[in-house]
Amino acid sequence: MNVTADPLVSIVIPTYNHAHFLGRALQSLLDQTHTNWEVILVDNHSQDNTDEVVQSFAEQRIAMLKIHNNGVIAASRNMGILAAKGEWIAFLDSDDFWYPEKLEISVNGIQEDASVDVCSTDEMLVDEVSGKRRLLKYGPYCPDFYKELLLEGNCLSPSATLVRRDFLNRHGILFRENKEFVTAEDYDFWMRLAKAGAKFKFIHSVQGEYRIHAINSSGQIERHSQSVVSVARDHTFKQQRFQLDVNKLWCKINARLMLAKARAYIGRKQFVLATHALMLAFRSSFSGSLWCIFSKFRKNIIKALT
Repeated sequence: MNVTADPLVSIVIPTYNHAHFLGRALQSLLDQTHTNWEVILVDNHSQDNTDEVVQSFAEQRIAMLKIHNNGVIAASRNMGILAAKGEWIAFLDSDDFWYPEKLEISVNGIQEDASVDVCSTDEMLVDEVSGKRRLLKYGPYCPDFYKELLLEGNCLSPSATLVRRDFLNRHGILFRENKEFVTAEDYDFWMRLAKAGAKFKFIHSVQGEYRIHAINSSGQIERHSQSVVSVARDHTFKQQRFQLDVNKLWCKINARLMLAKARAYIGRKQFVLATHALMLAFRSSFSGSLWCIFSKFRKNIIKALT
């Protein structure tokens, strides 16, 4: 596949009542060292001063679309994808932002390997509730990446990732707009890309900040956990073909999901809820829970060494 020397990157930003964050996100794009980009900002008819924030930039590379997405952010992302003209599509949530070399480093990584369809850098997670900062090191990629994602869990983030637009077009892939997937629609998206044969590249360079705060959807542990369960159930029982005994597979995956939920509650010091989630994990699959704990430990060692 030919590699464009200076590819146009279409940056899709869904937003709703995030004017107080949006200016920072847009400024981080103006600060990019790779300047061949366009922005498709998809606004869910915000009731704050979002329009004024966008107009204050007076930037012709920023296009603003309006949508009534009924709480389904996938619909906003899909509108942006369909309007994009770039060779690559990047996603940036309006409460996140990039460091200046984000696009340049991503494009350079893509140019080194023309077979890449998805490229991700790392991020810094900033928890505005606790004040803690934590490195989010994504990946790693492996040959059977679809199976890895379903068994091991999500290891990507929209605001860190670029996707080849031609791959999406050839395989007819968009975000699925199922209401039960809201906050986990990206996990489904990565798995469908992997299932279609996309090659992923992970560049271990921190090039942005992913922020958790009181009003963003992924900060709601119970809702997000249930959305991830819905995505994982769909792939376990309807999409995957590598395991015939789907009930056994589900017990193993469900144990992992409950352990992840327990970790999230521990992070919020909600120990009663964490204990309940742990009990559900071991009830679903004792061996699966032990496997998940060992697998998480193994992956953390691998990430630390790479």
